[in-house]
Amino acid sequence: MAAFEHALILILLLTVLSVLGRRLPWPMPITQVVGAGLIALWPEFPRVELDPGFFFLCFVPPLLFADGWLMPLRDFMAAKRSILTLATGLVVFTTIAVGLVAHWLIPSLPLAMAFALGAVVSPTDAVAVGAITQRLKVPARLNTILNGESLMNDATGLVAFKFAIAAVIAGTFSVRAAAIDFVWLAVGGVAVGFALGWLVGRGRDFLRTHQGSDIFVETTLSLLTPYAAYLAADALGLSSILAVVTAGLYSGMRDPLRTDVETRQTSLAVWSVVLFWLNGLAFILLGLQLPSVLAAVSKLHPTGELLWFTAAVAGAAILTRLIWIFPGAYLPFVFFKKSKRLGLRPPWQSVMVTGWAGMRGTVTLAAALSIPKLLADGSPFPGRDMVIFLSLGVIMVTLLLQGTTLEWLICKLGVRADNSQLNEDRIARIAAVEAGLKVLRASENLESRPEEVAALGNVLAEYEHRLAELTAEGETRTSARLRQTTSRHHRLQALHAERAAVDDLWQRDIITDETHHPLQSLLDHEESMLKARPAETIS
Repeated sequence: MAAFEHALILILLLTVLSVLGRRLPWPMPITQVVGAGLIALWPEFPRVELDPGFFFLCFVPPLLFADGWLMPLRDFMAAKRSILTLATGLVVFTTIAVGLVAHWLIPSLPLAMAFALGAVVSPTDAVAVGAITQRLKVPARLNTILNGESLMNDATGLVAFKFAIAAVIAGTFSVRAAAIDFVWLAVGGVAVGFALGWLVGRGRDFLRTHQGSDIFVETTLSLLTPYAAYLAADALGLSSILAVVTAGLYSGMRDPLRTDVETRQTSLAVWSVVLFWLNGLAFILLGLQLPSVLAAVSKLHPTGELLWFTAAVAGAAILTRLIWIFPGAYLPFVFFKKSKRLGLRPPWQSVMVTGWAGMRGTVTLAAALSIPKLLADGSPFPGRDMVIFLSLGVIMVTLLLQGTTLEWLICKLGVRADNSQLNEDRIARIAAVEAGLKVLRASENLESRPEEVAALGNVLAEYEHRLAELTAEGETRTSARLRQTTSRHHRLQALHAERAAVDDLWQRDIITDETHHPLQSLLDHEESMLKARPAETIS
């Protein structure tokens, strides 16, 4: 009972801090950590004890799965060289560089734990980066590289972290044995993730075929898939992290084609809430542990030293990325003929933005908090509190420094979206309208009732008008854009009036929830469709 009450309190605290954080001039995670840390100083606030294994299992699989699900596989494969260079070479470079700096600064920190710290801070945060790049409409390829890197370096960074923790526990480490184990674990984890994603997809198809579409069952299966992939791979001794990522990539490629509109909308809404909870609660739970972590590290080092350690480790994480990013972007054009022939050399402005988009977030935090508290003999796990403290420091510094200046840098360098996505959008819309016209014209030849012929004629006229607008150029297209903008304005006004009338009837108990909710959802859907059609892309 107490655990359930604590969970409710945490969700309430997340809600309050999220509302407050929207009014403050720094990234949301900082408000969540600091706010929870201050609340933890209140003696009456419930003490929350974290089980590191449970924390990792609860938070990491759905976060990685969602990143994989949202990643467009076609774009990922087109930018795979850049993504894999960042997700492998940069992760290894960051792990080694940060680990050596941390061990040099703090000789009492075991070298394996220093490398664990480097692995923990190597993954970047897709949420923090995406919040900025999506708002500013950067080039599609740059956005793909940043999101793909975040997905893959989450996986490689966490695998490196697991190896480092295993080395601490075992007391020994062999590079050759680790390389062989990594290949086996990686290949096996990818196979398990693909197989699990395929089995769940087939199961959902079977249920839909024999029992009809059930959005709640399908959404539940979607939520369970990352945990199933993680636990299955873990039981087989394979990479559970890569299994989850693979299952997410496969599901993201499959689900949009095999699920209906209601299921997709419901799943997206539910997943959005779950990710909001997980991302926020991770920082709040850290904030609640912050007083005890600070007390533990303060016994060993004065405040000035702790600030110096934090600045040095965060600076190492930022600098290693900047040092790696330019050679990693341009050296392939020097050594590989295929890269020269394709002529895909990125502009230096985009490379600079990629180098500065190195904010750390939830995955770094989840990995740090998952470090066991005790060794097998019952002694404290060496360096745990220091790794957690420095991981938090890197998160805070990168969010404050890079997170608040990335938007300025993008604008200053003039990095703007190209026309490729708009052109693809226009081609797709024309194809869709032409396909609709084909079906309507086929129906016209089969229909005989006058009233149906008249109704069909109206729809045909609307589709032909849309096709004419899409294919028009110059002044004709500009006029069409202005006409649609005016029409959308009046339609939105009418929708607002309709919603106000329906809400008023519901508030006065004239209609019930069963009547009000479907009507409200229908009006919301129509408004979202209108708002999703900006004047620049007419359909």
